[in-house]
Amino acid sequence: MSRDLSKVTDFHSALMAATAGGVWDDLGWLSMADIQQMASVLHKALRQSGLSPSEPVLISIGGRAEDIAKILAVIGAGGVAVPFHHKSHNNTRVYLESSTRARFVLSTPNLKKRSPPELKKISEVMPPKRLLLDGAAMITYTSGSTGKPKGVVLSRDRISAKFHTILESIDMETEPFFVVPLQLQFSFGQWATFLPLMREGVVHITEQFSANWASQIIRDKPVTHFAAVPTMLRLMLEGERVERHMHILTGGEAVNSKLSSALFKRWPNASIHGIYGLTETGTCDIFRRDKIDLPSNDSLGYPARHIQVKTDPLTSELLINTPFAMLGYLDMPELTDETICGGWIRTGDIAEINEDGGVSLRGRIKDLINRGGNKVAPIEVEAVFADHPDIKAVLVTGVPDPKFGESIHMLVVPKNAKAPTKQALIDWAKDRTERFKLPDVVHYGEELPLGPTGKADRTALRHGILGQSA
Repeated sequence: MSRDLSKVTDFHSALMAATAGGVWDDLGWLSMADIQQMASVLHKALRQSGLSPSEPVLISIGGRAEDIAKILAVIGAGGVAVPFHHKSHNNTRVYLESSTRARFVLSTPNLKKRSPPELKKISEVMPPKRLLLDGAAMITYTSGSTGKPKGVVLSRDRISAKFHTILESIDMETEPFFVVPLQLQFSFGQWATFLPLMREGVVHITEQFSANWASQIIRDKPVTHFAAVPTMLRLMLEGERVERHMHILTGGEAVNSKLSSALFKRWPNASIHGIYGLTETGTCDIFRRDKIDLPSNDSLGYPARHIQVKTDPLTSELLINTPFAMLGYLDMPELTDETICGGWIRTGDIAEINEDGGVSLRGRIKDLINRGGNKVAPIEVEAVFADHPDIKAVLVTGVPDPKFGESIHMLVVPKNAKAPTKQALIDWAKDRTERFKLPDVVHYGEELPLGPTGKADRTALRHGILGQSA
């Protein structure tokens, strides 16, 4: 890492030193002083419980101000924070416990009123010493084409340096006012929450996004920044025109000119920052800024400072070189080596680098479905429905969707003449996987489309569906 980046302010220290600001959540206000005090108490409890250096700690997240204190406590105590949503399916929790081998979990015992987080010991077995976790602050889990979530290990130094460069890329004054309907188990939610608090600002968070909630805050409060995925923005296109000067920060999928034009009709004085990045790269690698009086295009934008991009000469896959990259995938050295090749991270996206250095996205190599900012592996959905007693075969693909970016389409080959209805399939699966991984549309057929090698062909399925709707 370059010399200037290694000297930036530590993000944890900045949060613990903030003398103003705080968080509004669904229960009300919690000042940074209150959050810091809560973090200090939890920090002490973790140390007294025997937390080892660089030991993973699971953290239940639910859009509450206390979530921030939990993360600060774990990092401050020398542990590695592993956030997960409190409504995660039990199978997901079991996988995280097995993957991290965590002994401790921090949760909020009462979600209906303000209450101190609870530290619970879930195992007596000390996790193994992993060199990969030396200097780590967070493990963020992402979906993968293997069907199993991958634990992306992020270092404290690199997170701090990355936050510094994000500040350079977006306009953020002292004491900003942020609206962040994003959860802290995702990298977008993490930086969009931590950065304004480091600047002694105010952050509005919530357990569950609604367009009315966000619109009311933007209308009535001195909002400077609104961080949201495009799916949320699409739900907010209808409503009164608001002249407020603010910055809309969005990522998870490219913002096309149609969406930006619609946003400007409602918020004509806004600046829209389209942001591209991976959890693996440390996020926020490419930025595009749109204003109502500047012509917009559908490119991703331009690399941020310290970021290099190129494309694979054979596949046109976008490759990123960054000093903020992950340390690796937890306990997945082979996959780490496949992803980081000679210092370049493979994104799985097909791109074109324009003459002026801008990057345009042309498609995806990976099979991941990007539904409303949630990355869903088709093989993971298929694995669930393959166990259904009335299904002979199943194939899943993503199809462009005006609301979600992509929707989940599933082709079912039933075992019997009477196929189970879509609702029956959803009812059967809803206790077996996450809700956002359930199919939006179910198709029925006598066989799966096959490619030249005889394997089930997702691309053929997708083309067939698009052909039907043409």
